[in-house]
Amino acid sequence: MRHIAILITLFFMLIPSAGIAYDLLVIQSQRSPVYDEVLRGVRSVAKHSHRIIVLNEYADVDLQRIVREENPLVILTLGDNALAAARKVKQVPIVSLMALSYRAGMGGHPALTGVEVQIPPDRYLNILGAIKTRRVGIIANTSRNAGYLKQAQRLASRQGIELVIRDVKSPRDVAVQLDSLAGKVDGLWMLPDTSIATGEAADAFFLFAASRRLPVIAFSSTYLAFGSAIILEIDRFDIGRQGGEMLSQLLDGVDITSVPPEVPRKSLIKINPVVLRRVGVSPDLPVFKGGS
Repeated sequence: MRHIAILITLFFMLIPSAGIAYDLLVIQSQRSPVYDEVLRGVRSVAKHSHRIIVLNEYADVDLQRIVREENPLVILTLGDNALAAARKVKQVPIVSLMALSYRAGMGGHPALTGVEVQIPPDRYLNILGAIKTRRVGIIANTSRNAGYLKQAQRLASRQGIELVIRDVKSPRDVAVQLDSLAGKVDGLWMLPDTSIATGEAADAFFLFAASRRLPVIAFSSTYLAFGSAIILEIDRFDIGRQGGEMLSQLLDGVDITSVPPEVPRKSLIKINPVVLRRVGVSPDLPVFKGGS
């Protein structure tokens, strides 16, 4: 009986007790080494008491009940599914990281901030200019990316780069819009847009580029294996640090209106030398030697 009593005591010590608040509820779309790296960045800023929920490990998660009973002070979301689930909880501030769908100023929640996954366009354009790509094709949901595309067009015109933009509303539209770019571009720029970044749409994107020997600059090292020539991706550890700094402010009582959304402050360049040579670009250019 003494052993049973000890086990029961340990059990209740290891799970959050109803009505006892912890600082931070972390909601992950799934388990991933990417999210682990982001969380290491978060924890490097400050240690917070927390609970982690991985959504794809449950058939259903009642987040509203969990928040009501366990009283976290802030929610941190990692990924698009996590953000979508957390947005239903209105009474707790949310910090979003690693969600393709997150944009500064997006509505639907009274207290939402975070770090976008979109790296500022000038960093991409500097690389495109260095490899002498002057007509760059972009396929994206233009309404979802309107502000970013407007900024990119303004900066591109200053560098003598023409952005040839095609609008898609769903992944089904990608193949047709790719065909419309044939002969009109000498490179492709893949944005972090759910309309083109996964599944058959991504396959079509890279098949089109390979068949015409066009360099692709994309946003995740995952696409190096698909045939992307150049990757400019966020520094995941540092984006975790950015999110951790936001969380620390909120947990210190700063109002979320004083914790505005941010863009990634650090990025890393990675290349596929074989693909670069195939499309006629030297992998030894100085622009490929570091991050930003």
